[in-house]
Amino acid sequence: MHQPAASPCPDTEIRYWYEHITYRSLTAAGSEIDRIERHRARTPAEAIRQIRLSVRALVATLPPEERERALSSAEGGGCVGAVAAPHRGEPCGFSLSHHRARLEWTVHPYYAFHTPQTRRLPLLPR
Repeated sequence: MHQPAASPCPDTEIRYWYEHITYRSLTAAGSEIDRIERHRARTPAEAIRQIRLSVRALVATLPPEERERALSSAEGGGCVGAVAAPHRGEPCGFSLSHHRARLEWTVHPYYAFHTPQTRRLPLLPR
């Protein structure tokens, strides 16, 4: 596995944000989002671990077919592939249907910029 291409800026690090989106229906578009939760992680494994915990928390409430998919992904080989994609600089995701809603989890790599205190400008009151 390799990391995404190195950034030309020395004050950056590769980080990962992961999100959980709940759509109001199975065929919902972007305008039918019910809820979004976003978090950040230092490693792809940390992001995937949090998604696995979220999926496992729902398992008991899922229909049998979705329960099997959820457990297969959370406990099986889906996690290996999910961790590998962000290491390659690619996003990865997983979705389930829950009652009449669609649930999606995604992980995306990004560059986190770090600015030393000495380079920051003070904010002035209006």
